[in-house]
Amino acid sequence: MRYDFSKFFENISDDIFDLFIDKYTSQLSFEDAQPSQIYNHYKNTLLILEKEFEEDSFIQEFKIIASENSINNVPYIVTINEIYNLKTLLVQKMVHDTTNTNIILLLELFKKVTRIVSQIFLLDYINKILSQNNVRINSLKDLMDKKIIRYYEAHLIWVNDLVKVIQNNNKFFIPELDPSMCEFGRWLDKDAKKIIQNNSKYKAITLLHNNLHLFGKKIKSAMEFGEHDVIMTYLEKCEFLSLSIGTELALLDNIVMNKKITKDKLTGALNRQALENVFESQYELSLATNNQFVLAMCDLDDFKLVNDTYGHLAGDKILKLFVNIVQKNIRNSDLIIRYGGEEFIIILPSINEGKGLEVLNKIRMEFEKSKVTIKNQEVRTTVSIGMMEITPKKYYETLFLDEYIDIVDQKLYQAKSNGRNRIEVF
Repeated sequence: MRYDFSKFFENISDDIFDLFIDKYTSQLSFEDAQPSQIYNHYKNTLLILEKEFEEDSFIQEFKIIASENSINNVPYIVTINEIYNLKTLLVQKMVHDTTNTNIILLLELFKKVTRIVSQIFLLDYINKILSQNNVRINSLKDLMDKKIIRYYEAHLIWVNDLVKVIQNNNKFFIPELDPSMCEFGRWLDKDAKKIIQNNSKYKAITLLHNNLHLFGKKIKSAMEFGEHDVIMTYLEKCEFLSLSIGTELALLDNIVMNKKITKDKLTGALNRQALENVFESQYELSLATNNQFVLAMCDLDDFKLVNDTYGHLAGDKILKLFVNIVQKNIRNSDLIIRYGGEEFIIILPSINEGKGLEVLNKIRMEFEKSKVTIKNQEVRTTVSIGMMEITPKKYYETLFLDEYIDIVDQKLYQAKSNGRNRIEVF
């Protein structure tokens, strides 16, 4: 189709372009993008409007803008808002058109533009989800004992099936939309209550799962009308809900693992022999759920002096006291491992550096104030801690554990050198 708006837009490209850039794009943050290239394509759209043109040439510029922005992770909402504002500026130049015919034609043209732009962003987003979910699924395949997390793996596949339906525009192959009919839904209704003993937690996980399937239904309805922007919004919700379910199930898996793994007889902490498998599982789960976790190395200060002064019975009591304080201040899904004599490793899943530091500092302060009594004598000591946040970016390799242990051990040494009874963060 051909358009001719030249009588409205003759020689106005520079004025509108400058106004558009100053008013609607100057505050945008382009980290990896090259805004000058994007701006040039916006300028080209205005030059096209100055003379008679074919619809395809106008739309092609916006296809390039959409593709470039999507590749450079400029949010869809930012791009569509720019296009909306450009359209508004152009319509304002046509307000004196007494017939309104040209305004209607321009609005219809921009409606096609936004539909195509949203489709480009949607297809790119679908490819990203498929790629990321394949990484997540492959990371879970490496787990020796999947336990509860297998339901998350099933829903990653469910999301992949859903996006393939959108990709192929074939809603007849849409995955199960009834949350009570999938394997996870049936497990939630029966055996899950034995593991998820916290009723509010059970309700929260059930709500996440129900909403995941609900947005699947909404996507099916939106496909009827080709609403790419709506589908993308719903799909983002699905991915968020899927990751949230994965996080909750990973934490439940840790609770089960905590109960099954052999404990150190003296302190009740996990045995060091379990460290490699525990750490690998935590790494893979974090990669699969797009979460970070905190690793910490703890060493009781002047422990040899305690043993030499008050005897090994006092030392044993101090060790048990520390583990008790840790277990009181961490979640059931968190892990404490006795690494050596008075050394312990703490793993805090699905938590960032700031929150992890809060937990560890609470442990440090409470241990500092605590004591054991031996032959009417009060015995106290403190703990030094080295910690780091780990954000998995690639599949687990055996050497990772040694590398990360070395890092937190160095930070622990730094804590000792800086006066003990402190936490040093990598």
